Amino acid sequence: MQKKPQPPTLKAQLKLHNPGNPIRPVVNNRSVPLYKIAKHINKKLNAYLYLNNYSNVKHSVSLAEDLTKPKINENYKMMTYDIKDLYVNIPIEETLMFTKSLLLKRNDAKVTKQIINLL
Repeated sequence: MQKKPQPPTLKAQLKLHNPGNPIRPVVNNRSVPLYKIAKHINKKLNAYLYLNNYSNVKHSVSLAEDLTKPKINENYKMMTYDIKDLYVNIPIEETLMFTKSLLLKRNDAKVTKQIINLL
């Protein structure tokens, strides 16, 4: 239960590196009703997905360090997601299918179905 739920707050940051200094909207979701549910789902995903460090990046410093010593062969693919417009460009159906296939590799169908339904 979220105590004292409130709508998200919106702030703006200037993009000083772009011509005309457009703004970047920043939304604080910590007080919204679904924040705790999202945190719970994140914990479950981290517990059941078993992503190796080569599949995800914790922060930009570790990415920079990893990119200095690439171990890439012809079977590897590099994927990046841009946070443009607060994730609206991520294909939802494809992301759910990919997540489901990763979950099914090491978990039973019941756990996988429950997590996918939550997502």
